[in-house]
Amino acid sequence: MAKGQKDKQPPKVAEDEEPEESGPSSPAEDSSLVAQSERTGAADAKDAEAQRADESNEADEAEDEEVAAAQLGSERYVLAGFFAAGMLLAYLLGKVVHGVWATLANKDWFSRTLPALAAVGDDDKTTYGMIVGGVVALVVVLRAFRNAELRAWSDEVAAELAKVKWPTKKEVTNATFVVIATTTVATLYLALLDRFWAFVTNIVYGDGS
Repeated sequence: MAKGQKDKQPPKVAEDEEPEESGPSSPAEDSSLVAQSERTGAADAKDAEAQRADESNEADEAEDEEVAAAQLGSERYVLAGFFAAGMLLAYLLGKVVHGVWATLANKDWFSRTLPALAAVGDDDKTTYGMIVGGVVALVVVLRAFRNAELRAWSDEVAAELAKVKWPTKKEVTNATFVVIATTTVATLYLALLDRFWAFVTNIVYGDGS
């Protein structure tokens, strides 16, 4: 009886027995890994290409902005020059009109011929003179602006001015401090030198005190 029970006991698994190692991967798994690697490489290449395209687009946009800024700066100089010339011309013509009008108003023949113009006050003469000068200056400036040769010359001058590198605020401040310090030192030096030579002159040519 004991022998039968002993035979029915299940066999024990050896503790030292190691799990069976898996065999080599199948060709399907290898092809799947290769396909996944290719997809990853293709995705990386696409990302790199997209990044290079974005960088190229940014560089092109920056270059376009620089060109536009340069053109705008040149055009700005041209417009500012014509505007300043128009304002100056309007002021001068206004003064000329006022001066001529005031001179003629004092003439008897002008008072008899055009009494309404002769009776206008001096302040009104100035206002009307500025209006007339402004209209004439506007016409002259517009005709000059539309002149091809004058416009080409002004564009060339503005392009050369756009190439000038103007100093920054910090550079101007530093240069101003340097000039002030140098002027102060030179003034003190010359003042002390003048006092010294005055002292020496008094000793040589004076009473010796």
